[in-house]
Amino acid sequence: MIFKKVKSSFRPSLPLLLLLLALSTVFLFGNDRGQFYRPGLHNAVSANYLAVAANLSPEHNFLLFYHQTLDKDSTPSYIPYNRFPIGGYALIKLAILPFGNDFSAQIYAARIVFLLFFVGSAVLAYLSLCRLTADRWIALTASLLAFSSYCLLYYNDMPATENGLSLFGVLLTFHGMVLFVEEGRLRQLLIKACAALLLGWHVYAFLLPFIVLGLLRELNRARRLSAPPSLASQIKRCAAALLFSRYLKLGVGTLLFGMAVLSFNLGNEYRAFDGEISLTELPTVKSMTYRFGADDAFNERYAEHLAWKNFLEKQFYRIARATLPFYVSPFDIYEDRDYLGVIVGALASGVAVLGLLFVRQKMLLATLVLSGFCWALPMRHNTAFHDQESVFYIGVPLVLFAMGCRGLPRLFGGRLIVGLSVAALLVFVLSSFEMGRVGHDPRASEIQEAIAADLERIRTIVEPGQSVFVSPSIRNFLYPQGLAYSLHYYLAGRVLGTPEWLRDSAALDFLISHQRVAVPALLTPDNRQIFLYRERDYSAQIDEMIRQSELVIRRDGYVDVYRSGNRLIYVRHQGEDGAARFRQDIPIVGKPFAVALSPAVRRAGFTDRSRWQWQRSSDVEGWTNVSGSPPSPTYAYTPTTADEGWQLRASVYYTDSRGNRVKAVTLPSRPVQLSSVTDMLFFLHVTPVDVDDLPARRKQHGFDNLDFRFDNCRIPHRDRDVAVRELPDYDFTVIRTGQYLVNEDGSYRHFWKGEVRFDD
Repeated sequence: MIFKKVKSSFRPSLPLLLLLLALSTVFLFGNDRGQFYRPGLHNAVSANYLAVAANLSPEHNFLLFYHQTLDKDSTPSYIPYNRFPIGGYALIKLAILPFGNDFSAQIYAARIVFLLFFVGSAVLAYLSLCRLTADRWIALTASLLAFSSYCLLYYNDMPATENGLSLFGVLLTFHGMVLFVEEGRLRQLLIKACAALLLGWHVYAFLLPFIVLGLLRELNRARRLSAPPSLASQIKRCAAALLFSRYLKLGVGTLLFGMAVLSFNLGNEYRAFDGEISLTELPTVKSMTYRFGADDAFNERYAEHLAWKNFLEKQFYRIARATLPFYVSPFDIYEDRDYLGVIVGALASGVAVLGLLFVRQKMLLATLVLSGFCWALPMRHNTAFHDQESVFYIGVPLVLFAMGCRGLPRLFGGRLIVGLSVAALLVFVLSSFEMGRVGHDPRASEIQEAIAADLERIRTIVEPGQSVFVSPSIRNFLYPQGLAYSLHYYLAGRVLGTPEWLRDSAALDFLISHQRVAVPALLTPDNRQIFLYRERDYSAQIDEMIRQSELVIRRDGYVDVYRSGNRLIYVRHQGEDGAARFRQDIPIVGKPFAVALSPAVRRAGFTDRSRWQWQRSSDVEGWTNVSGSPPSPTYAYTPTTADEGWQLRASVYYTDSRGNRVKAVTLPSRPVQLSSVTDMLFFLHVTPVDVDDLPARRKQHGFDNLDFRFDNCRIPHRDRDVAVRELPDYDFTVIRTGQYLVNEDGSYRHFWKGEVRFDD
């Protein structure tokens, strides 16, 4: 008797227990939880949101910002990010707060929090479907299949409030909608919707169709009940029905609450700029402008992506990936031009919409199906570029699988759905296991671990509020690991001097670079990937190292190459008067060709309002303005086919430290090349004394290939443009270096080259 009672009480809970058992696997199969371990968008978004959360504090009035930087007058300013509500960032902050400077522990804690919310989202979907289908096994099957898609599993641990937390918020709100429709409980729905708005704006995509459909229902009910059936009576009754509708109260209440949250963000942002700019110039307002399609320049730049045909194809492809379980999906998760996926997504959407005709709870299920479109279409200028928005198509698979499973027991008996539930559980577990291996690279993981360890040491030296110049080449170094934006997080609370060139070194305390240069200014000699230098001594010590080095190659008007021990130092020449130079080596048709004043001149009074004059010449004797144009406020000119073979130069007037108006002129550029040139590389070939010293793959060639890009090896410097390339440890007889151009067909030609022999 007792056994039967236990069995009867346990049976209703069995589907929920199986759901939790399946969901627990996401905690088991994710490797390297303490690192930014997946490439591309996953890492970039994770790092940015962690940075915003790490900077969140009463000290800055709870302003949401990526990092602090330096203005021209060397005062700190913020790079704000107030587009989303503060609630999600506060949760991330609470998760990482106990772990100090232990980055791995912070990242792990944040991921665990988001996995918990992922589990909570699946449970809410299950509870909602239990009520809508009146069958726990159908709800279990539909929830497991919907949450086993690529979209949900790839982004389930990404610490981004516009993803995992916002998904939890919309499903929490939907559960409130179910209770409201079935039991009339408006207060709990309002509370859930407001809580969801603290986690993200996506809840409005659920509220919009629900409120509109609800008002239409109230309007139709009032129209049928009006008596006598006069037009005036109908209008009066319909107006009263809408005015006192609980759906209208829900809409007004959530709208006012959302406006209050956004006003808090905008007020903080306005205060951060000391009220010196208008509200329309605030970064958040500008972000809203382009997200809603009111930025003409943005629309023109990305016209191809925003074209309705391309946009809808991408959305249907995303729906396909959000519908099919990852384990059985035939689509490449990084490819969005697969027309099979577009067809599957369109069919899934169509079947879900048509299926609404055969169910009772049309309004609730229609809200699920339409919610993703109610976000993606109005926000087309944003959703076109953000793949993680795919998770908000969750309503399509939930409705599709729920309605599909609902008819099976009638056709094949009740036991079939139990078997399908077990199959769905296996599919979810296998999908979770497969997704746990996506994007893992042992080499990248090792580099990330070293970077985290290096920056933990740097954080012990650099105090909050101190300024650090971040070498631009670090981002090129971090990009292959998907860590281009991770420094925002790793250096949270520090002032980042991040212009392309040092403006006022006197205002900087430190600089960091991924190039290790053995000078006394190096403060982290034991680091492996990223190194910290004391800025006030650094540039002078680099100059001294160059003076003590051997000049081995000199290219007049271009570059000097020095040898210092086991490294080569490349020093680019500047302009005629040392004031202006080009940022690239060779102008190419169709690609911006940029110019800059030296850092020393910037410190002497250069401002962004100075206007550059671009000129061209075929013989370097007579110069004419390009296309007869007046001086341009931009630093870059994009050569056209009319410029092919011509040389370019640029000039600008600036005010020096004595108040004199001085003209800076660059040296003539190299001749403009056709766009068939796809890359420009420095080559460095080293021939050893003993060929056995070479790596196995290079022995057949007889020399080591150490080709590189200047930007990837550039080290920061006040006045010079310097790159350092380490040489191998073995003895060598010949070093050949220079630069070559790579064409579209894979061919190349040398731009310049030099050779140093060590036969003696």
